[in-house]
Amino acid sequence: MPSQAETFPNHESTRSTLTVRGVVLGVATGVLLNLYSNYAGLIIGGASLVKSQLPMAMLLPFVAWLLINTIVRLIAPRLALSGGELIVIYSLSWIVGTMSASGWLAYWGGIVSSPVYYASAENRWQEVLFDVIPWWCYPTDSREVIVAFYEGLPEGASIPWSGWLSPLYWWFSFSVALVIAGLCLSVIFQRQWEDAERLTFPLSTFAVALTKGFDGKERIPPIFKDRAFQAGFLVVFLVLAWNIGGFFTQELPRITIYDTVESKGLPVGRMFPPVYLRIMPPVIGLTYLCNSDLLLSFWLFRLVAILKEGVMARLGVPIGYSSATNATIGQPKSELIMLESHGAMVFLAVWSVWIARHHLKHVWQVARTGVRGPGDDGVMPYRVALLGFSIVTVYLLGCFMSMGLTPWMAICQLGLIYIAYFTLAKFTAATGFAYLFPVAEKGGNVVLALGGTRGMSAREIVGMGTINSYAFFGRARIPAWPALPHYLQLFGTDRRRYWTPWSAILVFSATFMGSCLLIICLGYEHAGQNLGLSGFVKANRETYHRMVSAVIDTDRAGFNPGKTMVWLAGVGGAWLLMVLYNRIPWWPLHPLGLAFQDSNGSEYYAFSMLLTWVAKGLIMRIGGIGMFNRARPFFFGLVVGYVAGIGTGTLVDLLFFPDGGHRIHGW
Repeated sequence: MPSQAETFPNHESTRSTLTVRGVVLGVATGVLLNLYSNYAGLIIGGASLVKSQLPMAMLLPFVAWLLINTIVRLIAPRLALSGGELIVIYSLSWIVGTMSASGWLAYWGGIVSSPVYYASAENRWQEVLFDVIPWWCYPTDSREVIVAFYEGLPEGASIPWSGWLSPLYWWFSFSVALVIAGLCLSVIFQRQWEDAERLTFPLSTFAVALTKGFDGKERIPPIFKDRAFQAGFLVVFLVLAWNIGGFFTQELPRITIYDTVESKGLPVGRMFPPVYLRIMPPVIGLTYLCNSDLLLSFWLFRLVAILKEGVMARLGVPIGYSSATNATIGQPKSELIMLESHGAMVFLAVWSVWIARHHLKHVWQVARTGVRGPGDDGVMPYRVALLGFSIVTVYLLGCFMSMGLTPWMAICQLGLIYIAYFTLAKFTAATGFAYLFPVAEKGGNVVLALGGTRGMSAREIVGMGTINSYAFFGRARIPAWPALPHYLQLFGTDRRRYWTPWSAILVFSATFMGSCLLIICLGYEHAGQNLGLSGFVKANRETYHRMVSAVIDTDRAGFNPGKTMVWLAGVGGAWLLMVLYNRIPWWPLHPLGLAFQDSNGSEYYAFSMLLTWVAKGLIMRIGGIGMFNRARPFFFGLVVGYVAGIGTGTLVDLLFFPDGGHRIHGW
């Protein structure tokens, strides 16, 4: 159970104010950061700005706004933004921060445009797939539209926008429906998460701590003058600045303490995954407010996963049947660990609903009777939230069936998507760990591993492949869902709180359309085959190769009892851990660590969370809760120092090395 010292609420009680200026600047920032990230990734070749649920693509402009606003307060205080307006910018840019480049939309552009252009007799796409691909959500099949997109427009020709109207409409409708579903679920569970479960919302606390000083009389916010904040900032920024100096001369030895995982792997043994000694300042700084038991569970279960995976690889443990069709969506690193983790994640979702049963009963009563209490007056009425969630769910089920899924498979697929995104949204709010990624992404790997494709038609396999492709709402970095509970937590009691859902939908819609139009323009102007990133280089063709392999396989797998037992073991293990965690006061391990034991986030950053866990333990033991609060600016300074260093390096590359930049941020 959590220690007594950590049962206090960490999130700030001060609420911010929504203004027209804040919303306009937030939407503009969200759109512009995506346009830049897409251009940088596809043309310049930089793809590292979108690596987490709180990506560098939105932290860079947020820190830039803090700097600009501080300067404005010194020169013309009346023109400066308030702390609330800065938080609006932070929230709205976060909602769309993972959409650009390798986060999502570069994959969309490459995958939906590939079938016609890359089809050949050798890959058999036309023979196997063309009769069952849902062409109604793909660009028009014509030389004018597709060939010109990949080879560039002929001189004097104009972009054939009419060929893209149908995919733009349908993919936008799928995506905005998922955002509305996430928004409605956040509204339904918000009071449960804030008041009953008392989630700490570290990523909200971080933004409030950096912006609340802009509402005072001092020209420079107090946190920027805090010695602890300055120390944290300099510990990181000076190292990155030194390495940036090395761009100009090789005589400066590189300081590698914050280098990426490629150079941080520590071999454990033959056939064992390495232990990554990666020190990531944003992970350390933002998980400082995470419960120590959760931090312990993250790094400890990662070590156990390394041992399990290595032992199974050494012993050659076979479980269940194998078939090439299991690679339809993409083969995970370790299928058995993935299945165990997914079972644990599903348990966490079911458990989250179960412990909220009394709140959900209250939500239903309020929605049915229309009688609302003081705590029910959120950003939208519960009746609207339930109705909205139901409508978009029915719509998405209809779209899935139109893509080829049977009603049962459509329900299963959408349910798995909801489970993954719901769990991710809740536990991002609980931990502040922005590298929390959904196990098995949209769930297609789990369906294929457990049920196989023996009973699936070609149309259903292709429909599953389309939905589980990176074109559909991205990869593991999820747009909007992780940000929405924080947005509601920050503005849920604001007097203009009813602007909150509309502003979220507005920024998502504007960013989606702006980014897609830019990607289409870049394809016709620079030739799509020349665009960088995996969406146009690798993932686009692999998506359809996997579909073909699954359809033509003559030895398809059916129901797999062995792998089903592994999945159920994950459910049972998570249940046992949760019972122990809630019944035994001294028991420290939470099933969250089991659920995400093999995700990239835990794999790469378990060491960073170990450092945070040790630091928190020492601080609490030496100085108690008072020292814990006094040390908080230091950890936030680590984050800002890292972002400032990455921003400085990016600016130096743009000014001095426009044709050959340096990798300054990655895993």
